[in-house]
Amino acid sequence: MSQTLRQQQIVGWLREIQASTVLDLADHFQVSDETIRRDLKSLAENGIVERFHGGVRLNDVGWEAPFERRLQEQAVAKRRIAIAAAELIEDGATILLDNSSSSCFLARELAKKRSRLTAITFSFEVASILSSAGPQHRVILPGGELRAEDRTIVGPSAIDFASQFAPGLFVMSVAAASPVRGCMDFDMFETEFKRAMIPLAERVMLLLDSSKYARHGLIHVCDWQSVNVFVSDAPPHEGVALALDHAEVVIAS
Repeated sequence: MSQTLRQQQIVGWLREIQASTVLDLADHFQVSDETIRRDLKSLAENGIVERFHGGVRLNDVGWEAPFERRLQEQAVAKRRIAIAAAELIEDGATILLDNSSSSCFLARELAKKRSRLTAITFSFEVASILSSAGPQHRVILPGGELRAEDRTIVGPSAIDFASQFAPGLFVMSVAAASPVRGCMDFDMFETEFKRAMIPLAERVMLLLDSSKYARHGLIHVCDWQSVNVFVSDAPPHEGVALALDHAEVVIAS
């Protein structure tokens, strides 16, 4: 296949951000939605990208695993966020962590700085990081199928298992921040998991690096009212800041 310059740039952009909506791509490249759709149709027909309703991602064949890319994206910002978030979690806390790369960065800080944590997580990566600190932390994993692409335990039984707990804190991240629609994501299972876990926790902490402010998500996770603690590396846009007026907002320095 002979790619146009813009199609090459689209592929390069998707390597960095993992997935995108048509609207985001059109805005980024300053062209119409129809132009982007034609480019994506050509790339999809040649097996380079995979399209889903409203968006697109790189075809993983031949590329680094998506989760490994997520661990590299915005790594400096995520580490700053993790350091700030770890300061808000006390020794002996009971926490539920999602499967995001941000939770992996937080787990590294908690493994070094906190003791006697009880951690429930769907992420085999998060569990491995916390358990590497030795027996001082109690780590609980649900049963289910291990999804190879991001080392997440998935399935209805996993959500049912986690639903029996009442953690003091649920830590999560999302793909995008919308002033109007709230927290947005792309993955159906992760969305269902987060929706199920939010009411169970005494508090919900959202870890969100500032690159998410400019993105559009596909699936609504929750409204801003569900977030009690918001930790980022830069102040949120005005609309998000107003929606978080009730929450504790921490900007990592």
